[in-house]
Amino acid sequence: MRIATALLAATLLPVGVAGATTYDEQPAAKRAMYTGIAVVANIVPVVSTFYAPRCLLGYVLCKGVFAAMSTIAAADQLVLSGGGDMPQTRGILHRGFTGDWWLTGRHTSGEVEPQVLPEPPPPPSTGGWQPPPL
Repeated sequence: MRIATALLAATLLPVGVAGATTYDEQPAAKRAMYTGIAVVANIVPVVSTFYAPRCLLGYVLCKGVFAAMSTIAAADQLVLSGGGDMPQTRGILHRGFTGDWWLTGRHTSGEVEPQVLPEPPPPPSTGGWQPPPL
């Protein structure tokens, strides 16, 4: 078991470092290798941590857990605020449901960093009360 883990780590670690060329300029065999590694990282636990350190369970399952937890947190926030803070509720849901739902060859090649929990956009200004500038 330890030998298989060491071989897997030795195979995957050098792949995460991008070269000077873009993903589209790489040979087809190398792009296919990156895509194959992405498929494995999407499903197999621990492998996805090489590319998205927050995801231990496999990237797709991890993103699903984040989406489910954001739904629970948004519902809780909505109840506690009495519906008076809708931008916060939208922000919580945005973090859980947007971003990359699966890894691609571009992610495993190092060209693009996966967005597991992207930052929400700023809330629209409604012209209401604004805090004084510091």
